[in-house]
Amino acid sequence: MPKPLELRKMIKLLAPYGIYYVAKTGRHPKFVHKESKQSYPVKAHGKKTMILSYALNDLINKFNLPSDIFS
Repeated sequence: MPKPLELRKMIKLLAPYGIYYVAKTGRHPKFVHKESKQSYPVKAHGKKTMILSYALNDLINKFNLPSDIFS
């Protein structure tokens, strides 16, 4: 189970996988995959917000990421 991470660190880790952060549209900011257009909303109010482990696990499952990406 991954440890909680700051949002700004997650953005850097997910960029090589084609997943980018969008904060200007909709109610909640979200991560969006470039090719498939899948998205995952994130409850964040700034780039220093801690993203909890349940959300990290959901991101891994949603975007088929390697299980050790957030380790």
